[in-house]
Amino acid sequence: MDSIYAQEDRDDCFEVEVIVVDDASSDATPEVVSLYPLVRYLRLPQRQGVSAAQNAGIRASTGEYISFLGADDAWLPHKIRVQLPLLLEHSQVAVVYSQTLLRCRGTELLFPDIHRARSGWVFDAMLNDNFAGHFASLLVRREAFNRTGYFNESLVTHEDYDMSLRLALYFPFLFEPGAVTIYNLSTDGLSFNRAVSGAASQDRARVVENAIQMLPHSARSRKMLQEAPIRIAYDAVSPFVLTGDLTQAWLRLLAALRAYPSSGRLGWARAFVIWVAHNKLVTSASLLTEARDLCTDIQAATLGGGVRGRWFARWMLAEVWSAVLFFPELRRRLNPQGAVYAAVRALTCSPEHIVFGALRLGGRLLGKWLAELCKRIRKFA
Repeated sequence: MDSIYAQEDRDDCFEVEVIVVDDASSDATPEVVSLYPLVRYLRLPQRQGVSAAQNAGIRASTGEYISFLGADDAWLPHKIRVQLPLLLEHSQVAVVYSQTLLRCRGTELLFPDIHRARSGWVFDAMLNDNFAGHFASLLVRREAFNRTGYFNESLVTHEDYDMSLRLALYFPFLFEPGAVTIYNLSTDGLSFNRAVSGAASQDRARVVENAIQMLPHSARSRKMLQEAPIRIAYDAVSPFVLTGDLTQAWLRLLAALRAYPSSGRLGWARAFVIWVAHNKLVTSASLLTEARDLCTDIQAATLGGGVRGRWFARWMLAEVWSAVLFFPELRRRLNPQGAVYAAVRALTCSPEHIVFGALRLGGRLLGKWLAELCKRIRKFA
């Protein structure tokens, strides 16, 4: 509540209505709220879950724009000052979202990476990647809920992802870079514990299937429905990456690859593998050794896919070595010999993948590869 009342330009440029919904807690919430005389306090008669609490807050609110904040998180002072003018300027946009400063186990990272975030009609992209995952970073037009409905009270987790998808189906989103919230991700929290037990995957499955069912029946919706189990298996890895448990994240990713050994045919799946591998490589003591070990694991996990699985696995291997060579934070750790080695491994893993990818990008990728390879070889010589 302190972070809300500390918003820059509050009262001068906008007013803030704060509603605290107490989901029948047994702690000192009533006493704490009593210290804030301007807060509207609602206490539910019995525990109903986060969706019911948020829905009660929406119904009780009167503001034209709505945002949410969990009890253990915070808004940064500029959140509303930055986001509100964007909604005022872009009347067709229903949701503005920004980055979150995610804190866990003494580490901090910005989520999502600006390369993953999207603006415009983002439903398909969001189905692949929940880049607006921390709902506190959103500012939503109140009228949008009249179209989408309120939070699904039957969901224990992923209720925010479900709402983001429904909003994205009907309205454009606008991404504004920069952190506006602090998300304190706890390994003792409900979401993480359900992820560990596998229960969160069931919630995720319902969200994805419900989202696809909202689409008209078409080749596109059939393809999404076929890919849904793969997305769910991959998504189970994300909490472990975000909490820094990269060993467990990699083990769960390998389990997903064993279950779906031909998933490398999907561009978003390869991108996910590279995301996890990149996190492993950044923290590795020996970059090239770690890259070789990761590639060995991927090869072993995809053996069950037969010829097709091994073919697509080669694409993944090529992209792991590409990450080593082209991600700046990894490339700067290479000497000339190591750079040549990484380039040769990428090309030998899947030369046709590199060439086909280059053709799709108008030849720019191939030219970059060859120029980089020649430069490294000259340095080595």
